[in-house]
Amino acid sequence: MTRTILVTGASKGIGAATARRLARDGFDIVLHYNSDRDGAESVAKDVLASGVQARLVQFDISDRDATRKALENDIAEHGAPYGIILNAGVTRDGPFPALEDDDWDSVIHTNLDGFYNVIKPLLMPIIQQRKGGRIVALTS
Repeated sequence: MTRTILVTGASKGIGAATARRLARDGFDIVLHYNSDRDGAESVAKDVLASGVQARLVQFDISDRDATRKALENDIAEHGAPYGIILNAGVTRDGPFPALEDDDWDSVIHTNLDGFYNVIKPLLMPIIQQRKGGRIVALTS
């Protein structure tokens, strides 16, 4: 039985590299993206070339309702994943005194709330599978 891993922020960078590596290790991959569908499709081609399955899911992890709906729909259609790599995030670099309120809110809603928004609808379905499971949260 092949195990499936959800990788958030999988359309580029660390998320794309992680998805490709997990695919080479034999995991099916759910590739999450927010706005870069072309990037996610490119990674999906690489995943498929590794001989495993790939599918795309699109949602803004800072939007709790959209995240929940997308993940619940994916679970209903495909079952819960074995694991999650929480990689999606944003940065608003610069001197703190120059940081705008909207920048702060964007970072917090994506990088912190996004963790909760993704984990909450997936945790019990993963536990109920009774197949172990892994959750890895990254930050950079």
